[in-house]
Amino acid sequence: MRKFILIIIFLSSITTSFSQDLNCKVTILDNAIQLTDKRIFRTLEQVLSEFMNNTKWSNDKIQTNEKVECTIQIILTAYDQQTNHFTGSGQIQCVRPVFGSSYNSVLFNFLDDSWEFDYTEFQRLDFNENSYTSNLSSLMGFYAYYILGLDYDSFGMLGGTPYFNKAFSVVSNAQQGGLMGWKPFEKAMRSRYNLIDNILSEQFKPIRETYYKYHRQGLDAMIKNPEDARKVIYTCLELVQKVYKTNPNTAVLQMFFEAKSDELVNIFKNAGPSEKPKVVALLNEMNITNSTKWEKIKN
Repeated sequence: MRKFILIIIFLSSITTSFSQDLNCKVTILDNAIQLTDKRIFRTLEQVLSEFMNNTKWSNDKIQTNEKVECTIQIILTAYDQQTNHFTGSGQIQCVRPVFGSSYNSVLFNFLDDSWEFDYTEFQRLDFNENSYTSNLSSLMGFYAYYILGLDYDSFGMLGGTPYFNKAFSVVSNAQQGGLMGWKPFEKAMRSRYNLIDNILSEQFKPIRETYYKYHRQGLDAMIKNPEDARKVIYTCLELVQKVYKTNPNTAVLQMFFEAKSDELVNIFKNAGPSEKPKVVALLNEMNITNSTKWEKIKN
């Protein structure tokens, strides 16, 4: 009987070891906070890391090597010891492995400057996608689902829809908290509401098609046939251009180029002489902010 119990425990531990979805490193940058004892920030780092990595965000069975690699840096600008109120920004990044290589492609690299939450040391972090518990758990839950949505989109056409829908539910519920970043028509274009509203909108569908074709038919095929893979990625930029022409100033376009600018330079540096000016012109049209980067393609 004891052997049977031990086998059950062993099998349960194996299941637990690969059942979660994210491998997320959470870091809190507290340089701006003048405080002698900063233990609460280290405690919060641990709580948030465990929350992200131990929560089952999807219904799929995920092997350890299939977990989505991501990082969240919380850059604090203020902390009120009396009210336990934190203010700052969050830098969220996730990467995706490229087939047949050791290279990881950045899927998401986004600065959210509307981070605000309450936290008491050793407080339990509760989360329910269908109801509002706290702004902190909503922030973490939203980005967990958004990251999964992008990852699934990169492996299957529109594969991330269930997770984007969950992220939208988090946004809708968090609006009752009354804090910035969750509501439509806020001044900040780079709000969480705009991120999820854009990605689920039919008019931005070419961006989601791009995430699949760019990664699955472009990057994943690069090791086998670089020239054909570059052609696919160029057609992806033409898909992005469709969105740019109708909605030039949107969060989802900024998000795409913030994640992909360095990678695009490296991809098209190896293009043919006749191809380079064409791609540089296209990139400058859509993202003049990175014009200095785009010029490196010609070198």
